[in-house]
Amino acid sequence: MADWSEPLDNYCERTDATFLSEPLNAVTNLAFIIAFVAGWYYYQNYREKGGRKHWEFVLLLGLICTIGVGSFLFHTFATRWALLTDSGPITIFQFVYMGVFCWHMIMPRWWIVPVSWAAFVVVTIILAIPFPADYANGSSGYFSSMFFIALLGGYAYYREGERAYFVLAAAPLFAISIFFRSIDENICDSFSLGTHFVWHTLNGGMLYCLFVGLMKSSIEKESS
Repeated sequence: MADWSEPLDNYCERTDATFLSEPLNAVTNLAFIIAFVAGWYYYQNYREKGGRKHWEFVLLLGLICTIGVGSFLFHTFATRWALLTDSGPITIFQFVYMGVFCWHMIMPRWWIVPVSWAAFVVVTIILAIPFPADYANGSSGYFSSMFFIALLGGYAYYREGERAYFVLAAAPLFAISIFFRSIDENICDSFSLGTHFVWHTLNGGMLYCLFVGLMKSSIEKESS
């Protein structure tokens, strides 16, 4: 049986099991909270201009905030249970965003959501064959996310043009953040803080781009 309180040492910055052993990794989770606040402000501005309430976008904002809180817990408590608070919201966000995007940007049919989820799972399984879980410092699990962010961004830009710039911009941001996540352990000897904090910082911007870009390309256009 797994010990859920077992300490984990997954990042260069962590040197012991104390609460503040990863100060930079912990504080940079503010990037997600900033993305949440900025996204909420953008959504409220849309509502004040007469836009309809869309609970699916409120859910996405809530998940962005939860990602920041969960990641903070993991980079402070650094235990198995805290790992779940980190990875859980990220996984849920991916599936929810995929479904919301396909519903609004491809077709509003009930079956499009489970089909998009199935496609994501299949691509994740396929990419796990050449890229095992420990590849690129454990970043290979995000390769399927990178693939779909680029795919959705390209499709959104093809369909909506400049309205989709934010979704399109999310792909290079995420690619750069994966790079910095993957080299965290490799540069420990020369830079003791590691580079995982860059992953947090860029991903806050990436999530904001995904959210605002989808709003601009779908519900905001519908209300104009």
